[in-house]
Amino acid sequence: MGCHLAEALLRRGDRVVALDRATGLDLPEGVEPLVMDLQDSASLMDLPRHWDGVIHLAGASIPSLFATPAPVLFNLEITLKLLEHLRDSKVLLVSSCHVYAPSDRRRKETDPIVPQGRYGLSKHLTEQLAPHYQGRLDIRVARPFNHLGPGLRPELMVPSLLRRLSSASPGDGSPVQMAGWNSVRDFIDIRDVVSAYLAILDLEAPSQTTFNVCTGRATSIEAVVQAVLDLQGLRREIVFQGHPNSTDDIPYLVGDPARLAEASGWTAQHTLADSLRTMLQALHS
Repeated sequence: MGCHLAEALLRRGDRVVALDRATGLDLPEGVEPLVMDLQDSASLMDLPRHWDGVIHLAGASIPSLFATPAPVLFNLEITLKLLEHLRDSKVLLVSSCHVYAPSDRRRKETDPIVPQGRYGLSKHLTEQLAPHYQGRLDIRVARPFNHLGPGLRPELMVPSLLRRLSSASPGDGSPVQMAGWNSVRDFIDIRDVVSAYLAILDLEAPSQTTFNVCTGRATSIEAVVQAVLDLQGLRREIVFQGHPNSTDDIPYLVGDPARLAEASGWTAQHTLADSLRTMLQALHS
């Protein structure tokens, strides 16, 4: 996600600084790397306090890995220390759609917040920090739904599926075995996520500061698998195990993008097929 966002910022002429704990990151040309540990308050003393914009993407982000409270505390700690350090800056906190309570309709920003797993809990807790620093900082919150695009973590469902189907033997007609439920999700192209984040940052004194980043389109996991098979010209049965992958794996999670559209004019531009096609191209390049 960070590289896609950095490239978009560079294209519009912004100076971009990328903060990470590791060295040797594969960053776009023109990005200034800054090696720093957000858990270490002493390390943060070398970080300037004033920025035109800060996009906070750091943290544990794979729901299935939240088997203990440790990543919850990690996400909360690094966000707290960052907000404590900053002054007079515009900050985008990237939360998650997983903060919402289960529902069979599209989630709005005003809907009940009841995270079902520790990943969602970690994001809910970081959101709770915003009111304490609002005023000293200009904080906005993005609640993105399921990303699609090149560069996603390989553990995630769609990148894993693409590798599995692409490596299958020619003529393999065995069923495609899927762990978990045939859940319904709101899949959004990473290019649309980037443009949404920039649209949120660019808002001048918005009356609302929390925004869904989504398409509003409901797509089943089965439909995603079928779309990949269609792009590859394959015909295979799709079979689900029928139990959740994690406590965040609820049956229906689709967003309502109306608030951001009304505030900024932003709308998602890319289809599911667009996203999967770019991911397949990147996989084979």
